Amino acid sequence: MPNIKKHGRQFGYTLIEIVVVLVIFSLLAGLAVPRLTTMYNSLQTAYQRDEVLARLGGLGYLAFQQSRDFDLTAYPPAESTTDKHPLELPDGWLLRTETPIHFFANGACNGGVIYLNYQGQEFWAQMEPPFCEPQLL
Repeated sequence: MPNIKKHGRQFGYTLIEIVVVLVIFSLLAGLAVPRLTTMYNSLQTAYQRDEVLARLGGLGYLAFQQSRDFDLTAYPPAESTTDKHPLELPDGWLLRTETPIHFFANGACNGGVIYLNYQGQEFWAQMEPPFCEPQLL
């Protein structure tokens, strides 16, 4: 019950007090919302990066499952490449290697370094033979 007088005092908030509180809340929201957006984008990138690393880690098993050798050099693969590899990455991800990483039909590989690029961010992963589990550098 605002604005009821009781023993000479008035209860409630003035318009100035309410405006000051609203201004403070809007300033705090103006500072927090852009950081929340940035945090969401970085979490999404980290999730996709982990998904890409998991797919890279499964390439040896896919070579074994399909009983065929293949080379990993770049993603998306060049149009002139006749050797199709089973790697599929989320949209916007690019992959390249210094030297081709050869996956053998028995599930092993020769190892190498993979460079991943997503929206200007670059990640490096080491593929250690013989099983080529990717490790971020």
